[in-house]
Amino acid sequence: MARRVIIRFRVYQFFLRAYRLYKRAGIRQTIVRFVAKILHVEVGIQLAKNKAYKILSEKYDFRVAYGPFKGMQLNKNIWWSRNDLITQTLGIYEEHILEKIKFFSKYGATAFIDIGAADGYFAVGMAYSKLYEKVYAFEIEEDGRNRIIENALRNNCEKKIQVFGKANLNSIKKITAIEKKATFLIDIEGSEYDFLDTNMLEALANHFVICELHPWLVNDGEMLQEKLLESASSFFDVDLIKRESYNPNNFSDFDNLSDEERLIAVGEGRERNMYWMVLSPRNFS
Repeated sequence: MARRVIIRFRVYQFFLRAYRLYKRAGIRQTIVRFVAKILHVEVGIQLAKNKAYKILSEKYDFRVAYGPFKGMQLNKNIWWSRNDLITQTLGIYEEHILEKIKFFSKYGATAFIDIGAADGYFAVGMAYSKLYEKVYAFEIEEDGRNRIIENALRNNCEKKIQVFGKANLNSIKKITAIEKKATFLIDIEGSEYDFLDTNMLEALANHFVICELHPWLVNDGEMLQEKLLESASSFFDVDLIKRESYNPNNFSDFDNLSDEERLIAVGEGRERNMYWMVLSPRNFS
């Protein structure tokens, strides 16, 4: 009986990893990576990623080396994506988003709410760096929640973080009733178009919101995105941003890698040029 449970769990984990990879990299890269894994070979982009990962893990031992999270210990037991450890170690993972989050912390936001927190890089980072006084992390997967709790304990900031499962209007209203001004980061793989309905937008109207947009993951995604942007403009000032620059030459750690390898190292594995919706309260100046 126990053996059957273990086998079922491993099969579940296999398909879960495949699904996550498909969402991040597309069907072609998913097939290539799984075939390469079966054959025990490294190919193309992943080969370059592995070289960069080896350099950083040996030098910094899974700690953030630069930026506001410098010194924070990263979880070796990765749940979402090992490749993210490269830019996380360098302190530049979604750097354009980090800059916005830092900016909002200087303009009255004292709580950080991470919806779709994955391994908790941002959630734990905000608590560890003391950029925010309180952190709320929502993650629907139990593995993800466990990683967040583990890393908060590892970085001695567990008292500043509360971890929850799925976010909904009631759970968000409980937070907004307590927190006068907060920053919300939303990354829920296409579910944002249902989550950010008129009632939710109204509940968030006095706060800052950053949402990663995934129109290609849902049916009629472009139409839903236009509708979301229009609805959000009734409550917020709306801006769309994307990652503008990749600067691998800022890091001497990669001086012995080729031009192509350095560029690949700081890439984040997205299948297309993505946008984030940034919402600021109407009274914000």
